[in-house]
Amino acid sequence: MAYALEDEFGDIIGKARRGQNLPPSEIATAAGITEAELARMEQYTLKPTETQVHRLAEILNLDGTKLLDIATEQWEPEPPQQISDSDLEVITISAPVGGWPVNAYILICQATNDAAIVDTAAHPDLILEQVDAHNVNPTAILLTHAHSDHTDGLPKIQTATGCETYIHTNEPKPQSETRLREVAHGDTLTVGQLTVTVVNTPGHTPGGCSFIAQNVVFVGDAIFAGSVGGPNISLQDEIDSVRDNLLSLPDAVRLFPGHGPSTTVGEEKAQNPFF
Repeated sequence: MAYALEDEFGDIIGKARRGQNLPPSEIATAAGITEAELARMEQYTLKPTETQVHRLAEILNLDGTKLLDIATEQWEPEPPQQISDSDLEVITISAPVGGWPVNAYILICQATNDAAIVDTAAHPDLILEQVDAHNVNPTAILLTHAHSDHTDGLPKIQTATGCETYIHTNEPKPQSETRLREVAHGDTLTVGQLTVTVVNTPGHTPGGCSFIAQNVVFVGDAIFAGSVGGPNISLQDEIDSVRDNLLSLPDAVRLFPGHGPSTTVGEEKAQNPFF
């Protein structure tokens, strides 16, 4: 089952090791394996034993039981019911960038048919097709972070929609056709009659942020089902911000990541080895 996840066992231990600046030799020695075996585990070519999973989890400050469920492909998040109610609807657009699927989203206010495009991935035509297919009125572009696999389609979408684009003040700025509107933790935006709240989720990038709208959150690469985004800036900041600003939400709130399947706050508290 774990094939459905963005990150499998090897990704998780690799991110935990790199995020804590731990050399492979130190981890391998402590775990009683060779560096070559550790490398093969991180590259998916060697399956760990249950004992090795728990030992590596202890060394890397991960939850061993949760990590074992992923290593043995015993868990993936429950598929969502249709995210549509009297207030909002979420459309997911997933397409490969550099060989790996990347997610973009359209958040629709059902009362007004106004919509926000959340992350533009690198396939603007697909997003614009969905805008037309659902006959919605885009009023904002929301960027969780500036990595090119999430923003390369931005100029074309800006030109086609005329929307303002919002990005965290601490985030590097991508190529844009218009002046970007900067936001910070606690700011609110409106999409039709929906209120969207900005929360800080840095660590993968300096100014990564998430956007909360009622019972859904667009989290970018801050957290994936069963994992976190690559801790390019700070693993501790990533874990702290996700715990404080996302996993503190009600269990039923659904998290929409930049890669992989959606999940819920409750499932991540129960199954994510980083928490």
